[in-house]
Order: sequence, then structure tokens, then C-alpha cells
Amino acid sequence: MTAETPPSAPGNAPATTGVAVEWLGLEQVPPEERHGSAGKIGVLWFAAQLVPTAFFLGALGAQDFIGLSFPVAFLAIVLGTALGALAPAVLGLAGPHTGLAQLAQSKPLFGRAITLVGVLAAGTSLAFIALGSIFGAQSLNITVGMPFIPAIALVFAFVGLVSVLGYRFMHRFEQAMALVVGAGFVVVTVAIVGRSGQIVLDQTNHGAGAVGAFALLTTISFSFTFAWAHNAADYCRYLRSDVSKPRLFLSVFAGVSVACIWLEGLGLAAGTLLPDVSAMAAMHDLVGRGPVGAAVLLAMFLGVVANATVAQYSAGLQLLAAGVRLPRPVVTVGTTVLAFALALYLQAGDLAPRFTSVMLLASYWVAPFVGIVAVFWWQRPAVETFVTAACTPVRRLPWRPSALVALLVGFVGCLPFSNTTLGAELAERGPVYGALFGSVSRSVLHGADLAYPVGIVLGAGTYVLLEGVRALHAEREARIPQRAQLQTG
Repeated sequence: MTAETPPSAPGNAPATTGVAVEWLGLEQVPPEERHGSAGKIGVLWFAAQLVPTAFFLGALGAQDFIGLSFPVAFLAIVLGTALGALAPAVLGLAGPHTGLAQLAQSKPLFGRAITLVGVLAAGTSLAFIALGSIFGAQSLNITVGMPFIPAIALVFAFVGLVSVLGYRFMHRFEQAMALVVGAGFVVVTVAIVGRSGQIVLDQTNHGAGAVGAFALLTTISFSFTFAWAHNAADYCRYLRSDVSKPRLFLSVFAGVSVACIWLEGLGLAAGTLLPDVSAMAAMHDLVGRGPVGAAVLLAMFLGVVANATVAQYSAGLQLLAAGVRLPRPVVTVGTTVLAFALALYLQAGDLAPRFTSVMLLASYWVAPFVGIVAVFWWQRPAVETFVTAACTPVRRLPWRPSALVALLVGFVGCLPFSNTTLGAELAERGPVYGALFGSVSRSVLHGADLAYPVGIVLGAGTYVLLEGVRALHAEREARIPQRAQLQTG
């Protein structure tokens, strides 16, 4: 028995009834367990974005290195968020069609290299979960005085419980959090509107510099929504296969976009109002330190849990795709422990800002991944191709070098177009590093970060080229016996 075909819990109800644990792993969701609606998927995506991380991401737009006026900066946030949300909205359409998780669909594409992709995807998910969990721990520390370690442990206790119970319970939890956490951000909105006269955001960047700053802020917002693409199908794979694709697309797109534009816009407006203290202490000062402020911070704690839960759920599926041979709930428990340990490690030293930069740099791999998957789906493969590969152990999959090489080419090739703090530090180490990290962004693009679109194009183009060469080689090999037969005849 392998992780690709996990056992059902003896005596347990089906994975999607009541609050029973979901034991389904990478195999296809059977027809009798299909349920839900496109609208509820949109609610889950909406709730998953209601997290302080999005608020403070928007506050970056008010920093001196951006130097844009409020209307221009807000336009960059809207544009970047909407463009980034297209990826999970489009890739999510394959969830009901195949009944499979996102990386399970990628097994026939990457073959044995899915191990690398799965570990990379899970590592990216766990790192962002660990970083975001710090906001939740800060919220509990400020409101009830709970020390950091017990507070962060409580965050992961909730995250682990919901993600282990699985798909159906997770959706119910996210629906409740959309109301509770949404109400908390309504209070934040009222507080910011009440101080709107104090918001001053001057245009200090002009000409080509302003264009570069606009593109950079667009990319920052783009990255927050686009980075969900490698999880997209995980949260809708239980929908019936005949669900309306336009409705599902619009639900996911609206759920992601509306929440992120709202929160990042609030962060942009509050960027000049927040005092120079810890992130959640700044929000506490913004809404007031009375009972209302405490309630808001508790809502922020739940927002962190809601955001981390869906990412934690995907991390377990991603490790299953990588070849881990354990049932889904057991793997999810393990990923929760790993994320908790990583959060403790980050908090122990002054590593969080640097690690954030590392993860932003590392998340560029999602761009060529999306490009490669898009090309593969454009070829209209049969659903049976995905189902067979999803339930095949990794060691029995064929080698598919085209997708892996295209992923690496897309990732490395997009780095000169990037603009990150870590990349700038690495560029100072010598001419090779300088050429690799951000050289085009610095010399040509005035600081604009175009790594994501470049990565998509490079990944897709390289994959098409390599697959074309492979097809020509296979055709040539097939002709050799025919020629030999003609000659002997």
C-alpha cells in the first residue's frame, strides 16, 4: 500500500461527510463524493486572502523606494492583483475536470522529476506558512499576553486540526472565517477612513523611475496572488465535473482579487499612519487598544489560521506527489510540525526579513511551472492520462526531461529581470552574480521586476521546443525499421 493509493480508515464515514477525516490522497475523487458549488470555492479563496500579510504587503507601496502617489500606487495594486489572480482561476478549472490535486495532475508532465517539483512546492508553502504564522502569534501576545512559543503553537494546533480533517471541514471553516475575519477588517477600514485626512502619499518618482516603480509594485501585488497557482486545483477537485467553468473561473478570480485589493489598498492607505513598532502592534494602535482593538487582533489571529490552513493542506498533497508513502492525514501532521519548527527557527534570530527575500526569489519557479502546465493542457491530454499517473508510484513513472529542463531554464532565465533585496546583495559578489541577479532590471528596466512574465514565456517556449525535438527524434527512430524493411525487400 502506497501514498498514491492510501487506505481508507476502517469504520470511518466517507471523507466528505460530517467531520470525518479525509483519507483521499492523490487518487481521483469518485463521482459519489463530488459535491459543492463554484460560489463556495470563491468564498474559500476570499477567506484565504484575509490575512495581515496582504495588509502589510500593501503598506510597501507607501515606502520611499516606491515613491508613487496614492492613485497611481493603488492602480498598480489593482493591476498586479488581477493579473496574478488569473493563474489560480485558470488552473483551478482542471480540478473538477480531473478530480485530482494540482501536483497530481503534473505527474504525467514531469514524470519522476515530480519529486523535485513536489519538494519545491511544499517547501515554498511551508516557508510562507511559517512567516505568516508570526503575525498570529503577535496577535495573541498583544491581546492576552501569551508568550511567543505557546502562541505560535496554538496557531499550528488550529492549522493542523483543520488541515488534517481535510477538504470538507476546511471549506466550512473558511466560510465561517470569511465572516469573522472580514468583520475585523471592516473595523480596520472604518479606522483608516476616519483618519483619511492624515494620509499623505506624494509622488516623488518621475519619468522612467516612476514607470519602474509602478512595475515593481505591480509585481509585488502580482506575486501574492500568482503564487497560489501551484495549489489551484486542490480546493475544487471535489466539485462535480459538469460544474460551470465560467462560473468557477469568476468565483475564484473574484474571491482572490476582491480580498487582496481590499486589504492591500487598506495597507497602502495606512502606510503613512502605522507607527514604527511590530506589525500587529501597529494595527492595534490603528484601531485602538480597547475591547474593539482586542477583538480585531483576535480576528487577525483567525485570519492567519485560515490562510495557513489551505496552504498546509496543499503542502501535504505536494509531498504525496513527491513520493512520500504515507496516508494524507499523517503527511499533513508532519508538514504542520515542520512549519512549526521553521517558525521557531525564524523567530529565534533576525532571519525573517532575509528569509522572506529568499522565498520571494525562490517563488519565481511558479512562473515557468504555469507556462509548462498551460502548454500541456493546450495539447488536450485525456483525463485517463492524469488518473493513471496520479496513482502510479513515482519510481515507476517514466523520465520526462523536457518539463524539468524547461522549468530550470525558465527559473534561471527570469532572474536577470528580477528585483529583490537578496538579489541585489548577491549581485555585489562579482560579475557573474551581477549578471544573473537583476542585471536587466537595473540597467534597462529602471528597477521594474518582470521575472514572472519572462519565466512564463521561457518555460512554455523551452518546453514546446524540447517536445518538438523529442517528437522529431521519435518519428525518425520509427522510420529506421521501415527503411530497413524496404531495403531488404
